[in-house]
Amino acid sequence: MELTEQLLSNSSPYIANLVYDIDVRMLFIECFDDPESQNPVARIVFPGVLSYAETNLLEAPDDESVDDVVSIERMDTRRIVITTYKKEILLTLTEEPFVEPIEE
Repeated sequence: MELTEQLLSNSSPYIANLVYDIDVRMLFIECFDDPESQNPVARIVFPGVLSYAETNLLEAPDDESVDDVVSIERMDTRRIVITTYKKEILLTLTEEPFVEPIEE
């Protein structure tokens, strides 16, 4: 199973929140159930971040539009690239990513 499908299995690809917390070395991506109701339902957690690099893919991104996950792919056993409509994030991890439900 592709990593994108595995991590987005219970949510849409639309991003409610994307935060890299350097103090705990984790990246969190919270996804909506769908773009109309915009209820956050799943949090994808990338723990054990050794390195984080972000590149904007749009010259002038519209901050008002909702971003969405295009793909989450393994480059090798430790590196993952996350591509969204607005950016590309390259992570080096010591642990496997996982998904946790967001309870209302």
